[in-house]
Amino acid sequence: MSDASKENEGHSAVKNDGDDAGSLWRGTDYGKWFVADSCTSLSTSIQDFALPLIAQALTGSPARATLLDSIMSMASAALKLPGGVVQDKYDRRKLMVAFGLIGVILFGACAALGWAGLLAYPVLVVLAVCLGVRTGLLGGTSNAMLRGIVPDKLLPKAQSLNNGRDAALDMVGAPVGGVLIGGGLWVPFVANALLNALEAVASLRITRYWHRGDETDAQGRAPADDEADAARSQSASSTPHYWRGMLAGFRWLLGERFERRLILSSALAFACFNSFLLITVLSIGSDPSHVVSAGFMNMSVSVGVLVGSLIASAVIERVRGGVIAILFYALMGIGALGAALTPWIPVRMAFLAVSVLAFPAGNAVLNGFQALLISQEHMGRMLAGMGMIQMVVAPVITFLSGVIMQRWGYMPAALGLGLCIVASALPAVTMKELVTLPRPDAWEDHIRRSGLTKF
Repeated sequence: MSDASKENEGHSAVKNDGDDAGSLWRGTDYGKWFVADSCTSLSTSIQDFALPLIAQALTGSPARATLLDSIMSMASAALKLPGGVVQDKYDRRKLMVAFGLIGVILFGACAALGWAGLLAYPVLVVLAVCLGVRTGLLGGTSNAMLRGIVPDKLLPKAQSLNNGRDAALDMVGAPVGGVLIGGGLWVPFVANALLNALEAVASLRITRYWHRGDETDAQGRAPADDEADAARSQSASSTPHYWRGMLAGFRWLLGERFERRLILSSALAFACFNSFLLITVLSIGSDPSHVVSAGFMNMSVSVGVLVGSLIASAVIERVRGGVIAILFYALMGIGALGAALTPWIPVRMAFLAVSVLAFPAGNAVLNGFQALLISQEHMGRMLAGMGMIQMVVAPVITFLSGVIMQRWGYMPAALGLGLCIVASALPAVTMKELVTLPRPDAWEDHIRRSGLTKF
């Protein structure tokens, strides 16, 4: 913002010591960010549910349907580290706008081809590659921007709210995705094009956020100044140290014992759980008359997350972080194994709901604590490093689960994934630094006592 009065307003809003100091909705631009990120979340929910089913409808092959997810993951992983540099180097609001506009073009083109009767599997492969490239370069921008919008002490609360929001949108996204497919294979693409357009518009309204090189307040964030940003970007483009530092976050993650064990454990557990959910949906949705039922399987997970998010803030304030982390992993493993072993869809839905009850609180604790170990200017590269590790693991597990399901059926694939979730949790839940993690108000002291390194 080049207007001096608006710039001063941005500082005062963040520094307010009155009622606004403890509020996410007053004194910050969290509300505007929330709207933009919600559009992306709903679009992703529809995309994740509809795209494999559209591919399966066109090809009749579960393996080729899951291959699309693997293609997106691999393309994204290949560009995660350069994407982290881009997110640290350039104005994050502009990158969020670009993310939305690219989505409008991609989904709009597929909608037009589908409406014209020209939608084919090769088109979906191209779409998967383009979406993977977009995610790799720009997908982490919104998360990197969040810490620069809200104070650190409110970050766990913001993340638990985001988890609840995602769950609520997933409850809508999966069934709506099934209904949209019923209207035509091209209809989900129209919905996603509109949602991406809304995301771009909402992102334009964000004005108060941490900005590299600006004067910062006590919380370490400042309002945007587009003119200053343009000048800095022009100067930075001639300094190769940004690109030499591309691997810095990745090296730190794998070099520090605590971060290495936590990120590898999380990456494996989430990849196995997401693959488990995907093959479960494909197993049910293979019958065209059960597409909506498959959506309700996704809804059971969303219900579990939503219920967990309602109590997440209270749990985080009252329960030690280490206890929450252990419960987070334990419920995920127990729920997945229970769902894999039961042949009844309602019971399977109940196990899936239970498996994610601790997800909002656990995710907020783990991500919030990790955020304190990372400086503002390195958030993009650090999140890129985390994302790259996750996305190297995810496509392999996703594709193998699809192949196993096609060759030997749903039960062996689902049971194997459930056992892998339990095994992948062990490196995390056996770390003293994690199991002794206190409540958020004592995290800084815990970091010093444990000798953890900041980046």
